[in-house]
Amino acid sequence: MDKCKWLIILLVITASLNAQVAQFRSGLQPMKDGDNEMLVNNFLKAYEHYTTAVTVDPTLADAWYKRSQALTKLARYKEALSDQNRALILNPNIANLYDSRAQLRMLVEDYPGAVEDLTRAIADNPQRPELYHKLANAHLASGDFEAAVKDYDQMLKLEPTDTLAYIFRAMALLNLGDVEAAQEDLNSAMNLSEQNSLSFELQGLIYMKRENFPAAEEAFSRAIAINPQFDLAYYNRGLARKLSGDLNGAEADFSKAIELNSNISSAYFNRAMARKNLGMEELALEDYTKAIELDKDYAVAIFYRGMTKKIMGDYNGALADYTAAIRLNENDYEAYNNRANVRMVFGDYSAAILDYDQAIRLKEDYALAFYNRAIAKIMISKIETACKDLENSKELGYHAAEQAITDFCKTR
Repeated sequence: MDKCKWLIILLVITASLNAQVAQFRSGLQPMKDGDNEMLVNNFLKAYEHYTTAVTVDPTLADAWYKRSQALTKLARYKEALSDQNRALILNPNIANLYDSRAQLRMLVEDYPGAVEDLTRAIADNPQRPELYHKLANAHLASGDFEAAVKDYDQMLKLEPTDTLAYIFRAMALLNLGDVEAAQEDLNSAMNLSEQNSLSFELQGLIYMKRENFPAAEEAFSRAIAINPQFDLAYYNRGLARKLSGDLNGAEADFSKAIELNSNISSAYFNRAMARKNLGMEELALEDYTKAIELDKDYAVAIFYRGMTKKIMGDYNGALADYTAAIRLNENDYEAYNNRANVRMVFGDYSAAILDYDQAIRLKEDYALAFYNRAIAKIMISKIETACKDLENSKELGYHAAEQAITDFCKTR
């Protein structure tokens, strides 16, 4: 091969290497490598390649955006959101960026931010029905049920046969207390698809609103027959059975809901209530504790755990729980009354009277608290004011006060 041909080959090789080096230095090659890793679900490797790309060229908006997608797959949502914010600054016109960022904001529970992004996405694409559905979800999550209804109104104009839109609008209407309108939407959904577990779930919720618990139980059972893995259907059937007096059936349903989803704090709480009433105090105590572990501010669970501890003779534990319940809800008159009862056990009558005072301030017709305060006053020989409390308790309908008046007041 003559020198001329070698020179041509060398020039071609050099040009190719230079192009590859230039491509790497621009961040394009590591971005392509990241794309390839995303295709085979190797999200950590993809993240590493995209990191190289943004390190080489921090102005690559697409690389920031794609790294956010890898981070989302890795459940690193806050970092993903930060990357999307960076991409948006660099290029506000990346396709679907506002929609994508809205979903991340939902995952980090920034519902106002999600609403803002989806509103912008809809302004750019007003004919995409799925955007209205996502906006409705953001409104539902933030408790704005009226706005969610309007979102579904818009969605149904674009997709009038969308079964889920009718179901979710019915749920929003149910939360607004419009049971009849919710039933109309549910009927529309069932006309479109009879075998939808969500439809029967919603029908059960409507029956619950109407306090028709046997019908609700049947509806939830039909939802479960269609989808045996439907955790909320078991949970709600448990509620229906509990309200119908079937505590064993309720306990079994709450257990199944927990088996399918161990993060439903209210399932543990309601199973605890059922178990407590079935005489299973130790198991109930475990469930209350698990509910509180999942939701440290679960005031009612803390209150009932205090009741259970008192029944089991753990007065210090009960006192601590009632105090914690009061800290979370200063208007819980029952917690004040019950804490006072525990203080009575310890013989701390003055502190008990202060708690009864607060319970009565919060509920002026609290007959039981008047009676209990009278007993505490009798224990420290304040008979005259104790008798006034007993009279008040009697007038409010607490029958045990009559005998106490006979025993402590009429003999004076």
